[in-house]
Amino acid sequence: MEATENVLSLAVNLLASLAVGLIVGLERGWKERGDPSGSRVAGFRTFGLMGLSGGLVAVLDGGNGFVISAGAIGLALLLRQGFEAQIDETRNVSATTAVAALITFSLGAVSVKISPLLAGGGAVVAAFILWLREPMHRLLERIDAHEMSAFLRLLLITIVVLPAMPDIGFGPYDVINPRHIWWMVVLISALGFVGYVGVKALGERAGVGLLALAGGLASSTAATLSLSQLSKDGGRSVAYAGGVAAAWAVMVARTALIVAFIRPSLLPVLWLPLGAMFAVPLLSAALMLRRQTEKTEAALSLPNPLDLKSAIVFAAVLTAALVLSRIAQEAWGDNGVLGVASIAGAVDADAVTLSMGRLSAADLSDLTAARAIVIAVVVNTLFKVMLAIGVGAVDFRKLVLLTGALTVSVGGIAMFAASALGMA
Repeated sequence: MEATENVLSLAVNLLASLAVGLIVGLERGWKERGDPSGSRVAGFRTFGLMGLSGGLVAVLDGGNGFVISAGAIGLALLLRQGFEAQIDETRNVSATTAVAALITFSLGAVSVKISPLLAGGGAVVAAFILWLREPMHRLLERIDAHEMSAFLRLLLITIVVLPAMPDIGFGPYDVINPRHIWWMVVLISALGFVGYVGVKALGERAGVGLLALAGGLASSTAATLSLSQLSKDGGRSVAYAGGVAAAWAVMVARTALIVAFIRPSLLPVLWLPLGAMFAVPLLSAALMLRRQTEKTEAALSLPNPLDLKSAIVFAAVLTAALVLSRIAQEAWGDNGVLGVASIAGAVDADAVTLSMGRLSAADLSDLTAARAIVIAVVVNTLFKVMLAIGVGAVDFRKLVLLTGALTVSVGGIAMFAASALGMA
C-alpha cells in the first residue's frame, strides 16, 4: 500500500514537472509562433520535455545534487549548438530562451525534490516575466539616470541600511531607536517615490488636478510652490489654486495613512479633525477645477524622488522631534509637546506625525499626541499658504488664502469638538 502511494506521489510530481515546462513553453511558443517550422531551438513541446527531464534527473539523484548538476550541464551543452546556429542565421543575440530553458529544467527538479506547488508558482512567474518583454523595455526607455539612481537608493536604505540599524533604545528616556527611526525614513521616502512615479506616469498633459494629487503624495510643499509659480502666467489662477487645494487634501490623507500604520489608537481622536481638513481642500479643489471648461496643463517641478541628504535631514528632524517632545513633556507637560509640534510642523509635518506615533501611550496620551499632529498639519498648511502668497499671482493668492483659512479653522474647531466629546 505504501509503495503504491509512493508511486502515485512520484507520478503526480513528474506530471507537475511536465506542466511546469508546458507553462513556460506556452509563452515561448506563442512569442515565436510566426517563425517557420524547424527554425526554433526550443518551443512549446521542447520546454515541456525539459521540465519533465528535470523531474526525472531529480528522481535519479542520490541526494548530493550531482545527477541534477550533470543534467543541467548536459542540457546547456545540448542547447548551445542550436543557439549558436540560430545566432549565425538571424544575427540576433539573445540568451533569454536559453536561460528560460535552464530555469524550466530546474523547476522540474524542484517539483520532485521540494514542492510541485512551488515549482508551478515559479513557472507562472517566469512565464509572466518573459511575456512582459515589451512593457519592460518601454519602461527602461522612459527611466533616466536620475530616476534609476533614486530607485537604487531606495533599495539601499531599505534592504542594506535598515537591517544593519541596531534595534535598541538609547538617549534621553531611551526614545532613540535607530532601526525604528530609519524604518520611518524608509516609509516616508517610499511614499515620496510613489508620488513621483505617479506624476511621471500621468505626464504633463494629464491636467493640473491629477498631477497635484500625485504631487501631494510626493511633496505637497513642492506642488504648492510649482503651481504658485505657474499661476503667474495668467488665465489659469483658479485651476492652479484648485491644484494646490488637491495637494493639501492628499497631504492630510497621507498623514492619516501614516497614523494608521504607526499608531492606529490615535484614529478615533483624529478622524474628525483630519476628516474636516481633508474635506475642505478637496471640496475647494473640486469646485475650482470644475469651473475650467478644458483641461489645464501643468508641469510640476518636484524635488529629487529620493535624495539621501534629504533622508538624513529628515531622520535628524524626526530624532530631534522625538527627543524634544519627550523632554518637553517631562518638563512642561502637554503644553511643551504642543510647542515642539508647532515649531517642527513648519519644517516637516510628517516628522511630527511619526514622532507622536512612536511615543507610547504611557509616555504621551492619545489626546495630546492627536493634538500635536493636528497642530503640525495646521502650521504646515499656514506655511504653504504664506509660500503661495509670496510667489503666486493676485487672484491665485486670494483663493489659496481662502482655502487655507477655511481648512485651518475647520480643523481647529473639529479638534476642539473631538476633545470635548471625549473621543480619546
